[in-house]
Amino acid sequence: PRSAAAPPPLLPRPDVHDSMLPLLVLGASAAWAPAHSAARGWRASQPLLSADLPRTPKAMVDQLRDAVQSALSSRCSRMRVSLPPGFDYGIESQRKGTPVSSKIDRSDRELARLFVEMFQGTGLVPTVCFPSSAAAADARKLWGDIEARVVALDPESAGTAAPAKQPRPRSSKAQRASSGGGGFGAAKPASGARVQKAVAAVPASAEVVLVVAPGGPGCEAVRSFCEENGADRLVVLLNARSLEEEADPAVAAAAGVGTAGEEEREYVDGEFANVYAFVTDPAGKSEDAPAVLFKRSAAEEWSLVSKPKVGPPRELLASDERPSAEAMRAALDASAAGGLLGAISSALGG
Repeated sequence: PRSAAAPPPLLPRPDVHDSMLPLLVLGASAAWAPAHSAARGWRASQPLLSADLPRTPKAMVDQLRDAVQSALSSRCSRMRVSLPPGFDYGIESQRKGTPVSSKIDRSDRELARLFVEMFQGTGLVPTVCFPSSAAAADARKLWGDIEARVVALDPESAGTAAPAKQPRPRSSKAQRASSGGGGFGAAKPASGARVQKAVAAVPASAEVVLVVAPGGPGCEAVRSFCEENGADRLVVLLNARSLEEEADPAVAAAAGVGTAGEEEREYVDGEFANVYAFVTDPAGKSEDAPAVLFKRSAAEEWSLVSKPKVGPPRELLASDERPSAEAMRAALDASAAGGLLGAISSALGG
């Protein structure tokens, strides 16, 4: 049974605080030191400006918005965004002792809300697909004043989950409005997020679809929707960790999703543009040199960046395609082989 405790309240506005600690341990540095590729087929990267990698949550969100706007300007209608699991965007207030699973759910929900806010005032009502009825219900409680259609895209339990409780409509007019479908010619929905029981497919009337942390069945449903509808429907995958080759099974389990199959992974890789990515620890646990896989926009390269114990962050790989987990581990191992003296040499410009 679900707890009846009230969810944590939202902050007054969905702004991200610029005063938070710098992201990860990638602290301020005067310049980025160049590094050489450790795997065949990857070319040596050029030094990055220190401004490229975001230092605060606000800087990350600003980059994300710019990347999405750039992709939309290029008429890209299939997007993918990957950000750290459990990352705190500063939208919802936090409670001490929050379990890891709740932190991941909260972080994914905050990211989804940031995207919903991008479409406020445009006349488009985003359909937000969460991976479970529980996640959709939590969003509904927190998004009461936001125009969005919230569904649980859970093909495995569709038809068995009980519908979430709906607030009593103030009038029959409001009730009629809340039952309308999407689309430019449809009646304007009632103010506030609406949620329904688990569904097996993305609603056919959806024009803007935000898919939050989809599992394997959810990815299959997204593929069906994309193939049945043209490129005029915008579909954005948010933190589709089940598709990542180096996905942490513990994180997937905590988020309540499994890993997707190779067929789903290949489809998304071929059809969806990675418009922004900031993936922490992309090649497995690394205590000596925390790493991040970074992509600032759809038009820019992937960069594997490591922060050694001594010296500034270093870019280890740069590639047009997302590097494999094997290539990233090889690059990190080669970088670690340089040891402390190599790090000091890089810090001194050697």
